[in-house]
Amino acid sequence: MKTKYIIFLLLGMLLFSCEEDVVLDLGNIEKRLVVEARVTNANQFSKVTLSYSQGFYDMPDSNIISNATVELIAENSGQSEMLTFKEDSYRSQQLQPNYGDRYTLKINVDDQEVNVTTQLPSKVDISSTVFVPNPFYGSPDSLNVFVNVLDQVGVDNYFRLFVHAPGENQNDLFYTIDDTFGKDGTITMPIYFKTFTWGDTVIVELWNMNRTTYDYYTGLSENLGGSFNSIAPGNPISNMPDDVFGFFAGYSVDVDTVIVKPMGF
Repeated sequence: MKTKYIIFLLLGMLLFSCEEDVVLDLGNIEKRLVVEARVTNANQFSKVTLSYSQGFYDMPDSNIISNATVELIAENSGQSEMLTFKEDSYRSQQLQPNYGDRYTLKINVDDQEVNVTTQLPSKVDISSTVFVPNPFYGSPDSLNVFVNVLDQVGVDNYFRLFVHAPGENQNDLFYTIDDTFGKDGTITMPIYFKTFTWGDTVIVELWNMNRTTYDYYTGLSENLGGSFNSIAPGNPISNMPDDVFGFFAGYSVDVDTVIVKPMGF
């Protein structure tokens, strides 16, 4: 028995003595501009955040760029505005949302110029929000939400849906769907991955996105899911030039706040 303990001890010492820190040589990455920009009817009409990409071993920091020149141009009306840097981003103060208009974003920073365009689609309304018992749980207090939206006639629509409690961070939710199976009528969007109970206050937020924005968020959702087909790290397909990371999103928002009251669907 003692001999067995001695053997285990020697093996442990051998394994311990063979430990060595391994630093992977990932090489130096090319620094690239990262643009996170949007036009929307919700809150600030336009918001643009600029930064530079960082290597794997770089010390993380905010890396926010504040010395750029950022201009937003509405193509249909011809109006334009130089965005003002405030806190952590460039923001519009004058331009107002005009559904269907195309907007061009012009960025000049550190001898680099970026021109990119997106379109602001019309707002799609939430017609009703219904809560029903979750079929996979025995408790009547485990309720799923079904969101009904009014799809526009003759228009291809692309949606992103948030369902969350007040104060809950919803930025990590990427529920995206198009109107393939409900075009030109009421579309029902069931949410099975979240449950609610009687008396809960729930915020339902529906984005109607242009196709480019939809493709970007769908790709981002697939990357975050970590499937075998995802790319990590990966920059989803977007409307940015090949040498720039990020996106210029266009989406309209309808928001509904409801109290959970289960009923037949």
